[in-house]
Amino acid sequence: MNAKLKRRLTIYFSIGIGGAILWAVLHWVGWRRVTQEFLSLGPLGGAVFFLNAVAMFFLWALTWKIILRSYGIERRWSEVLGAFASGYTVTYITPSANFGGEPVRVYLISHGFTDQTQEATSSVIVERFLNMMSALVLMFIGSVYGLFTDRLSFGLRWGLFGCASAGMAFLVWAIISFRHQRLWMTRGLRFIARLVPWRGYISRAADWFAVVEREIDCAFSPRRRRRTQLAFIPALLSSVLFALNPLIFFYFSAGTVLSVLDLTLIFALAMFLNMFLWVTPGGMGVIEGGLIGIFTLFGIGKAAAVGFSFALKLTEIVYVLYGIIYLFTHGTARLLHHPVSPPLGETSR
Repeated sequence: MNAKLKRRLTIYFSIGIGGAILWAVLHWVGWRRVTQEFLSLGPLGGAVFFLNAVAMFFLWALTWKIILRSYGIERRWSEVLGAFASGYTVTYITPSANFGGEPVRVYLISHGFTDQTQEATSSVIVERFLNMMSALVLMFIGSVYGLFTDRLSFGLRWGLFGCASAGMAFLVWAIISFRHQRLWMTRGLRFIARLVPWRGYISRAADWFAVVEREIDCAFSPRRRRRTQLAFIPALLSSVLFALNPLIFFYFSAGTVLSVLDLTLIFALAMFLNMFLWVTPGGMGVIEGGLIGIFTLFGIGKAAAVGFSFALKLTEIVYVLYGIIYLFTHGTARLLHHPVSPPLGETSR
């Protein structure tokens, strides 16, 4: 079985699993009840929910554009938005643990790996790092609140806090490594390479990652640190807007007002759930079941939870359609069928 066929079978199998889970959830909850909850959002609520999604997408792209400029890459807004949407699309439709579209973004923004490829690669990694950092900050706040509420079981309470604390510890460790050019991640890969049978692959990955890590170090150097700090602002705001989604939906659909602390806890639980969404494209089926469990803790019914999930899916589909259109109009539709990876061994100019 060749790699292309294996990749397709993996996607088809994951779609089948996600479809089966989604069908089971809708059969259990009742699709008429879900439709009623979704429509109860109303035109005004739907408009606010959609505009919030558009603002999130713009802030994600703004974070990346600021980082691109700090690496000396000047691109028009249309290129940045299109490349970002294209990468989002590939990540969304491919079971890949929330990664997969990054090479597509690098390919498009570097004009086919021909213009400042290494800097573009580093900008994508720094952008993902900043967005992960902003999400973990809110997740940690929510997990701390979870310790003092009786909504969560003892195991979930401390499990959530443990995951958030581990994530924060990793971020602190990574920032120290980047700021002082310790190259700890590269050293870690080379240490692992000495312990496993397939050390050749990991050694080559470590050699490439050493180049990229030095570029990331530059984002935290005195010359670029200000731009990196500036880019963190829209990254943090995008996480805040994402956390507001439940408030917008349930306020307009049912008049329910969730507190700030409740929103941070929901966000933390959603980020915990996010670790399992890679199993199916777009988390199909998985997210619906997970959100039922999350919102039940706050007295919100199953149909309302699935209705909220469908509202999220609708906005995500808009991102995906934009990405597909951009890919096809720029002659790179083949990226949906063939993997791409940036050339190794370049050095930053």
